[in-house]
Amino acid sequence: MENSTETKIVDHAPVLAYPTTTDADGFFFADEADAEMKIYTKVYDNGNKIKKTTLPTSGKIAVVRELIAKETKDVARFMDKDAERYQMAGVAVATTLDGSRVAFEVIEMLKWKDYQRLLAMHTDLNF
Repeated sequence: MENSTETKIVDHAPVLAYPTTTDADGFFFADEADAEMKIYTKVYDNGNKIKKTTLPTSGKIAVVRELIAKETKDVARFMDKDAERYQMAGVAVATTLDGSRVAFEVIEMLKWKDYQRLLAMHTDLNF
């Protein structure tokens, strides 16, 4: 193509603006990282937020919500005086899998990839 006047046209993927618009159920991607991991966010009329995704390893539908201060007791119960269990306890209290609350032991036994996805969602909402 030396000395050519031809112009190559390159197709580019559309650039998304974040946050994206909400879908029919009120969910949207908050940012590019969430879009890449398929983590949807929903903000309710009262201001409460949740994040929802399908876990990559187990395929379970996970919903993580914002915690409220009085749930510190539940987190402490799961910690059982072991400070290293703090993050996992917070994830357990804030998460449902396939529509059901989960025991701490269920979170403990998740594949690392699934747990890291939940931890990212929990951290974004609660810290």
